[in-house]
Formats: sequence, C-alpha cells, structure tokens
Amino acid sequence: MTKVLLIGGGGFIGSRLALRCLAEGFSVRVADVQLPVADQVASRDIEYMAGDFSETSDLDGMLKGVDIVVHLVHRAMLLGLDSSMLPEIERNVVPAIKLFDRCLEYPGLRLLFVSSGGTVYGDPDERRPLAEHAALRPISVYGTSKSMIEKALGLYVAQRGLRALVVRPGNAYGPGQVPFKGQGLIPTVMASALQGKPVTIYGDGTAIRDYIHVEDIAEGIVAAMTAGRNGEAYNIGTGRGVSINSLINDHIRPLVVAQGLDIDLRYVESRGVDVSYNILGTAKLTNECGFTAKTQLEDGIAETWNWILRGYSSVGQ
Repeated sequence: MTKVLLIGGGGFIGSRLALRCLAEGFSVRVADVQLPVADQVASRDIEYMAGDFSETSDLDGMLKGVDIVVHLVHRAMLLGLDSSMLPEIERNVVPAIKLFDRCLEYPGLRLLFVSSGGTVYGDPDERRPLAEHAALRPISVYGTSKSMIEKALGLYVAQRGLRALVVRPGNAYGPGQVPFKGQGLIPTVMASALQGKPVTIYGDGTAIRDYIHVEDIAEGIVAAMTAGRNGEAYNIGTGRGVSINSLINDHIRPLVVAQGLDIDLRYVESRGVDVSYNILGTAKLTNECGFTAKTQLEDGIAETWNWILRGYSSVGQ
C-alpha cells in the first residue's frame, strides 16, 4: 500500500487531506509539531507523529517507510508591508530546501509542495483566469517565499532528479477553518457577526478572489498526486471569482440577517500587499488529472455558517 506523509498535516487543509487520502486507499502518516488531542484525531487509521521537519533527526523518522511526501507547512503567514524577508527565508525557505536534500536520500520518493495560487501570481496584467504558465510576481512576503520554494524545487527536479510537483490552491474556506487567525475571511466575518465584532476590510472591497472549499482542495491535491506530471505545477481553483463585497453582502449577510444579526464592516486603506484580482485557470488539472471542483460557493458558505454557529456563538470565544 502506498504511504503518504503529510508534513504539517494537522492544519486546516492537512486534516481534510488526510481523510481524503484514506478514502482513496493510501496509508497516511501525519507529522506536525505536536500530537493532536483526542477530539482532533481525524481517524484511528491515521498514524500521527510529533516533530519538527527542520530537524534532521525528526525528519528522518517522518520519512522512514513513506512513498509520497506532501509539504503543507508554512510558519507565520506574513502579509504586512513591514514584514522582513530574511526571517521568512530562515523560517520557511531554508527548511524546505533541507527537506528536498533529504528526500534525495530516499530513492523512489515523490514530493508534492503545496504553494499558494492566491499570492504567487501577484496582480495580473489582464483580468482573466490565470494559467500555470503565468509569471510569478508576488507582492507579499508570504507569496514571495512560496514562489522561492517553487523555484528551488524546480532546480532540484531539473538538476538533482528529485521527483516532485507543485499545487497552487485558491482561497480555502470551509468548516474547521478557525476565525480571527489573519487568514480566512469567510469564518472571520461569520464569527464577528455572531460576537458583535467589527470586520476590517482593507481597500474598497472590490478585490476578486477564487474561493474554493477545503474538501475540493483535498481532492485536487490527491488528483495531482496521483496523475500529475513530474516537475509540473497545477492550480486548484474553481475558475470563478467573487468580490469581497459580493461575498459578504450577497452570500454571508443573508444568513446572518436570518439570525437577527448584521455585519459591521469597517473599510480602511489598502495594505498594498493584497492582489486586486485572482481567479485560477483550472483546465490543466482537469485535462491531465481529471479534477473539477464540485462545491458551489453558496452551499459551502451555508455549511461553514452552520459550523461557525455551533462553535462561535458566545461572545469571548
């Protein structure tokens, strides 16, 4: 049986991916900095391991006996203009390159790097879905470090013979995404409405994003892992975009109002690190790997709202 190692698999995307891999018949090992508590164990059929993949001794334990490695880790997602690139490189780029080096010591091992379709492309010259061959021109520290890791991985594929590929997911959302963490607008807007907190919108709310349900991302990763070509990059998106204003006012606000609540939006100056347009072209993943996102935005938002209602209705949580 093929064994998959999910480095950083205890997170939002990783936990869904672990279950999807199980459903597809893979053996799954999840490695993260700490073991999950009992109610966070996704399945008893998943092997959990605590460790730091930047430490060689921990990494060797993680890699032992696996066939595929999925790199999901990103420490401290930084978006502010005052964020420094040097600690970002030390925190995320250097450990990734060390991982690539170590993977070469395990013949036959394949690696999949989870990049960021929402940030690596930057602001496109034309407002149309972005194909994988588009230039990588990130405007944030986070997107820059992701693109640096991609470029380094491409070098390892071309010169060192590493078997690897890249996926670039759009803006993930869905049940299980914790609000107020600086990432995940949808759950943050919902929980803020429940708790009477204002929501800060950077810019005028016209920025367009490709929001994709976490279950679709997990399925897209497995599709690329199974049928993707060595050295290639694959977008995982819906091919459809929605503005922040439309997302909130047309999709989230009706659910909130039905509960007798409202959303307090506070518009502030743009941060200068957020792209104004991002819709991912999906033809490559569809044509080569047979994947198409299934979850409609309105259905995914309703599902997320029900999850938020159960866990974040009390002020102060």
